[in-house]
Amino acid sequence: TLTNMRDLAITYNSQGKYVQGEKLLGQAVEIKRRVLGPEHPATLFSMNNLAISYGGQARYAQAEALFSKVLELKRRVLGPEHPSTLNTMNDLARTYNTQGKYQQAEALYRQALEARRRVLGPEDMETMGTAADLAATYREQAKFAASESLAREVVEIERKKRPDGWKGFLGESLLGASLAGQGKYAEAEPLLLAGFKGMDARKDRIAIPSRYRLQQAREWIAKLYQAWGRPQEAAAWMKK
Repeated sequence: TLTNMRDLAITYNSQGKYVQGEKLLGQAVEIKRRVLGPEHPATLFSMNNLAISYGGQARYAQAEALFSKVLELKRRVLGPEHPSTLNTMNDLARTYNTQGKYQQAEALYRQALEARRRVLGPEDMETMGTAADLAATYREQAKFAASESLAREVVEIERKKRPDGWKGFLGESLLGASLAGQGKYAEAEPLLLAGFKGMDARKDRIAIPSRYRLQQAREWIAKLYQAWGRPQEAAAWMKK
């Protein structure tokens, strides 16, 4: 019964139905704490997904507090480099990033990336997801050279391992944004355009919580043209 509750709640979250997800996960966490114990891995898993529900409703302070608690428990119960622990580490880093706490996000993403490279391998999908997240965080802090290096890694590996996946195009968009930040506009333009076009064509494969990447990619194109002295093209992309 608890497994079905969890699975349905995860489905709600993946569809962006965070209120329904929160309601079901709140019930599941309460029951699991009583039946399985407050530190059982299944309890911690549902707590983590409850934090995702909070974040999806822009209740970032609640999400951050719960992710922090779950991370502390998982480190102790499962170990600091257990894949589930690393998932929560990445989730907490993303919550920091969303709130503009870039230094905290960067520190946690770096830890998660180093551990995922060791535990899962450098070409694993989850490893590449963290690499893309860290690249975006570097870019937000105008650390364009660091962002460029990671984005190139994402593009190279995704093209080789998952050539028709959307995350390779995310890598292209990140790479283009990193180059644009360094004033390399002519080099950035085709990457930004191809990255957006590739993600847009695969929009149905992108989980709803990750679809903000499309809007982000569109904004990066507009910023490129604005910085390049092409305001009409910038305005056109802002309207799309």
